[in-house]
Amino acid sequence: MKALMLWLSALAATGAPIQVGQKLPPVQVQAGGVLVPHCRVVDGRMVLESKELGARAWSSLEMEGRVRTIYHLAARMGIDDLNKPFIDALIAAKLPEYAPDGEYKTITILNLADALWGTSGLGRSRLADSQRDFPYAVHVLDEQGVARAAWALQPKQSAVIILDRDGTVLFFKEGKLSPEEIGRAVGIIKERLEHSAKASPHR
Repeated sequence: MKALMLWLSALAATGAPIQVGQKLPPVQVQAGGVLVPHCRVVDGRMVLESKELGARAWSSLEMEGRVRTIYHLAARMGIDDLNKPFIDALIAAKLPEYAPDGEYKTITILNLADALWGTSGLGRSRLADSQRDFPYAVHVLDEQGVARAAWALQPKQSAVIILDRDGTVLFFKEGKLSPEEIGRAVGIIKERLEHSAKASPHR
């Protein structure tokens, strides 16, 4: 019995591995949180009004009801280049994420707990710059690494998680995506968006 309790405690501390076809375990990021840009909507697109950014606590459940990609990054030099071709493919696909109520969102989570000593400030600055460049996207600072722990992700790595509207995992990959995986991931997003449009033609 004691061994079983120790095993359960360890499982709770390390989180549960992500599985395609299963719901993504919910996460609350209190330390750091989601960046909040000051925007207005022009012709259906969010436009930055000020370079100042706010921040608040963030829950992974906030984006329920939308198809979304979670792009989880360790705050390490060069990690953001690992899957830059995938991000470029998302941008090229012109997905419906420009408006506040868009059918799709890209969520970047930067795990500052993985930063080398003295480099967390650089990570914060780069994420803030990305928020200003893409004000319609969601950027989250995870100072304590709670998302990585809850989802049992590898440290010092990059991960791509694609979710359906109800939070079901449609695609998951840690590390560098191959060109074939990039094509498949973008195809999954487009297919789910098309399916949603057919199911709700008057939305």
